[in-house]
Formats: sequence, structure tokens, C-alpha cells
Amino acid sequence: MDTRYAAGVLVLLACAAVPTALHGYFGLRQHDGRTTSAIPADLDGASSRPVQRRAGWAQSNFDSDDSIERTYRVGNHDVWLFAARSFDAKRLYHHPELAALRGTETAGAGVARVPGRPDVPLHVLTTARGGQRGVAVYALLYDGHFVDNPILFQLRTSVELLFSGRKQMTLIMASDLAGSVDRLDEAPATRIVLAALEAFEAQEPP
Repeated sequence: MDTRYAAGVLVLLACAAVPTALHGYFGLRQHDGRTTSAIPADLDGASSRPVQRRAGWAQSNFDSDDSIERTYRVGNHDVWLFAARSFDAKRLYHHPELAALRGTETAGAGVARVPGRPDVPLHVLTTARGGQRGVAVYALLYDGHFVDNPILFQLRTSVELLFSGRKQMTLIMASDLAGSVDRLDEAPATRIVLAALEAFEAQEPP
């Protein structure tokens, strides 16, 4: 190698070693002290029961060791709620419905905002099962900010993660077989997901 370039090569190698050391050797992760367990069993007047899954389901599907899954009763309708946190953000933002709503037919319906929380981009899906139709909605939260475009999020954070520890992404998703995309703000799933999000955000920082 030409000695004229030796210094530059060494600098590049040193820079490349930083993210490798941070994530590979030190496993640097930044905890914000929040947890999904802060979401109460009763939300906005609706009681719930826990959903039984095989042990390790959330870990294997979402690389999450912090999750809850419940069925809330809203009027005459059941609303399924799932909340999970993971340091592997892609496991949560990349089509989480494929694992979380397995057995329910879903189709993407874009991103929407409702009058009650216009600051929250809700990722919307239509749902169908057993002849019934409804909606599913979910919100993605990372480092205190909502994620409306996962592709742009990935591009932005891929650079940040080169020199910083990983942070947790939070997924809060609810699904019903009664709501409508055309009246999303009135859907039982929307009501529960926003109530769960409010409870999660209300946690005091450590």
C-alpha cells in the first residue's frame, strides 16, 4: 500500500470499528425506563382478559421481552390489543400484522390521523375473519417520536446507530371486527389503541 494513503485507511478502519464495538462487543443499549406493563387492564371503561400464547411467542416473533396481549370488551365487541418493545426496531415496524394477526385476513389501508390525537400517525389495516369485517390500527413510537414512514425511519436511524446505542421501539396495535376505515375515529380498535398509548406515554421518566 502506498504510504500516502496509510493514515486515511487507518482512520476509516477506526471509524468502522466503532459501531462494531458498540453493538457487537459491548451490546450498548439505551433504556428509557418505560414498560408495556404500565398499560392497565381496564382502558377507557373497557375491561380485559389476557390472551394465552405459547411461551416465548413475543420473543421469537418480535425479539421482545417486554410485551402484553389482551382482549378488551368494548360495548358488544371484542378488541384485541398487543403492545411490545424491542431493540430490533425492524421486527416491529415491518408488517407486524403478519405474526400478530395470523389467522385474520388483513390489507393495508394507509396511514391516518384522527381528531382525538392528530399528532399520532395510525397505521391502518382492514380485517376480516369468519364473515366479519373490521379494522386494525397501530402506532410506532421511537425515542419519543412517532414513526409514520418506516422506510425514512430506517434511513435516518441507520446513520445514528453507527455511533450510538440501540433504543427501543414500541408497537401498540389493536384490532376489531366491527370498525370501519371510513369512520376510523369511531372504531373500537382506535379507541383502545389511543387509550393504551396515553397510558404508556404517561409513565414518569426514571
